[in-house]
Amino acid sequence: MHPLSVVFMGTPEIASDSMKSILELRRANMIDLRAVYTKPPVWNNKKKDFVISPVSKLALEHDIDVRTPRTFRDNKDEADFLKSLNIDLIILVAFGLILPQEILNIPKYGILNLHPSLLPDLRGPAPIHCAILKRIRFSGVSVMALDAGVDTGPIAAQQKIDAGKDEYYRSLYKRLSLAGAVLLAEVVKTVFKFKLNMRECAFSQSSIDPDPFFTLSGLINTDEQKVDFFTDDPLEIYAKVRAFEENGGAFFIFKSRAVKLIEARLFADKTELGEDCSSEQEGKDGLFFDYCDYADLDCGLKSLGNDETEKADGKTDKRIPYIFNIPGIIVSANKSGLIISTIKKGVYMQILKVKPEGKNVMGHADFINGYRIKQGDECR
Repeated sequence: MHPLSVVFMGTPEIASDSMKSILELRRANMIDLRAVYTKPPVWNNKKKDFVISPVSKLALEHDIDVRTPRTFRDNKDEADFLKSLNIDLIILVAFGLILPQEILNIPKYGILNLHPSLLPDLRGPAPIHCAILKRIRFSGVSVMALDAGVDTGPIAAQQKIDAGKDEYYRSLYKRLSLAGAVLLAEVVKTVFKFKLNMRECAFSQSSIDPDPFFTLSGLINTDEQKVDFFTDDPLEIYAKVRAFEENGGAFFIFKSRAVKLIEARLFADKTELGEDCSSEQEGKDGLFFDYCDYADLDCGLKSLGNDETEKADGKTDKRIPYIFNIPGIIVSANKSGLIISTIKKGVYMQILKVKPEGKNVMGHADFINGYRIKQGDECR
């Protein structure tokens, strides 16, 4: 059987992982990788140099022709080049450029596109961020036949991935990336074996009943990255920390300056929550309702209780001071931890790593010492 004539288009790490699986198919003589398209190099102010994409780096390591057009719209040269290759299939993963209909029509068996969500849920530019922000129990990857819409093409294959309740963006991104690479390779093998036109063989997304709450993932803006301990639910804050980890996007205001949250955890005091403290609850809609670790306050809070009440048996019972139940108040700032109260009584956020405005990433101890943080200070 003759190998498929293939062009690969992609830019970031998730695309390079998929391209590695495509290179394995090339070694197995299933495909003939004719060219690789990626975004042009970008200027890095810190390195004072242009930085090429992960896909470009991988392609150059394997002596593959790399092309970096800034657009395909009204780009006759690139359209003519692709037509000259007589290609069977285009494989696209997080490329970053829109392909006009003229390009969509070129490959004999269509264009395969990998999307890191279970389509039709979370279509759009930020599906992984939104999966964490919406606290979805399961995420996944989809391979679809690309059409002119935004992630609306017919689906060739999908794989569900469990999203851990404490999972950060980088971890979920990598797991979806690797799962997507395997799934994509399997679909390409199927095209190679049966010479299938993906436009005709995949099933329409309209046959799937989407959840309207999860349908779209929009661009992330600064307002969404802002954390407000006085109004935000603690689960929402924790989700923001994990979703925006890759660029330290989640931030709060301390002493009129922005502080980015790099790593944190939620925990709850069983004595304050009473019986409402099951370790994990999952709704029928697949959402996590409770991300908290239930602790015996070994993070430094227990020793801070200073209100003693006498029990009927004559023993004393230490209770959390009233100030600890005011949202946004630092209730512990010592070597044991930096702990902030939330709007939910008995639920606290332990800060592990931060990046203050104009500073490098630092652990909680350096932050406490450098900014002279003390119990009772307020975080907005």
